[in-house]
Amino acid sequence: MTGSITIGGPASIATEHLELLAGRLRRASAECHEIIVRLPPLRTGDNAAREADLADIDRTVRQVRERLSDLAASLQAAVELYTQTERAAASAVEMVMAQLAATVGLVAARLGLMIVPALVNAAIAAAAVWAVLPPALREAASHGAAVALDQGVPALSDPRFVDTLRHALTFVDDAALGAIGVPPALVAALGETGTEVSGIDSAALAVLGLAALAGSSGVDPVRVDRVGADRRRGEGQTASTPPASIADRVGRVPDPATPIVIERYPLPDGTWHFEVYIAGTDSSAELGGDRPWDMASNVALVAEQNASSLQAVQAALLDAGATSASSVVFTGYSQGGAIATALAASGQWSTTGLVTVGAPTGGMPVQGDYPAVVIEHREDLVPVLSGIRRETNAVIVRGDALTSATGHDSALPAHELERYETTATAADAHTHAALQAAIAGLPSPSTNGERLTYTATRVARGEQ
Repeated sequence: MTGSITIGGPASIATEHLELLAGRLRRASAECHEIIVRLPPLRTGDNAAREADLADIDRTVRQVRERLSDLAASLQAAVELYTQTERAAASAVEMVMAQLAATVGLVAARLGLMIVPALVNAAIAAAAVWAVLPPALREAASHGAAVALDQGVPALSDPRFVDTLRHALTFVDDAALGAIGVPPALVAALGETGTEVSGIDSAALAVLGLAALAGSSGVDPVRVDRVGADRRRGEGQTASTPPASIADRVGRVPDPATPIVIERYPLPDGTWHFEVYIAGTDSSAELGGDRPWDMASNVALVAEQNASSLQAVQAALLDAGATSASSVVFTGYSQGGAIATALAASGQWSTTGLVTVGAPTGGMPVQGDYPAVVIEHREDLVPVLSGIRRETNAVIVRGDALTSATGHDSALPAHELERYETTATAADAHTHAALQAAIAGLPSPSTNGERLTYTATRVARGEQ
């Protein structure tokens, strides 16, 4: 992992601070060396006392330089050792938890066979009681349930609940394998810490298959249309200025109604550089309907399949003139972040950068040689839906979106795009070396370009 940065939140062991200190010590050691180099010209040889003082200073500075250099090396070694130990410990814990989840699944399956009849009888009795309740009592019970639900909503943004859910989702497949009788030790060997035969992507693939059988496919083909375009007259684009920061890119992510925005900037060699901005999930879209930014596409992305929304971005890039040699930076929010991550790694274009916010990409590690920044809030449920984050080359930025004084009127306030813009602004100003290197590595075109906006429509197979 390139680096993990926490903006706000509780104190923890921060390797970036140790690395920063080690860098300062190395610079101090270099300054001592410069002093040593500048001392000889000061020696005239005419003054024995001065010669002795200078020799003493020379000796002292050399010793300090060596000690600073040794301390810097020790700190760097401590950082590497801590990182390796943390990874090994996390892997060991995950292996044990996989076996425990499989055992729980096995026991639950056996108990379920015994208690299902009792639960069915209890449900029938409850339905009968509800049917004979007076209307006033029914209304009071419904109101009480609604109040209880409203009071429980804030818990969804509790970082402790979010982190627990991240781990729970990681081991759901292990519990399922245990429930069907696979030995716990074998389950651990098949999971993410072993051969990776099973995992969240496998569970998502199973869900995708069931959804397809029910008529809600997340991988059906799509059609994209350029907003305001008359192709014969070259219309459909407006002027755009190059993005200047992470926050600037996040601020250009579009609304799901027009889920794809592509900016193209001319380069000196006559080619184009492309900036792609991809919207998050359309919460009002019908599952498997004609709007591809729906939950069906979400499941397909987690299952690492060719989701309809991903196909739409591919088609828009082709329409905008991108080729396999084109420089492309992908920026995405939520589902758009998963699409951006998949396309950046696809090899279809010359990816030169990746920025995601609030995206379920834990199981989609960045392994390419391009600057990548992944931003997520510790209170946001969406990024944890892909389970425990795997080893990645991306710089991970974790921030706190909510405080005791933060007001909100939504179930998932930490997932709101506006709050991610605020965190992106803080990331731009952060001094972490790896983060600043990633930001500096993102292309910065020197001339203005064109902005293209697209809509996308899912079409049933055979209607293309």
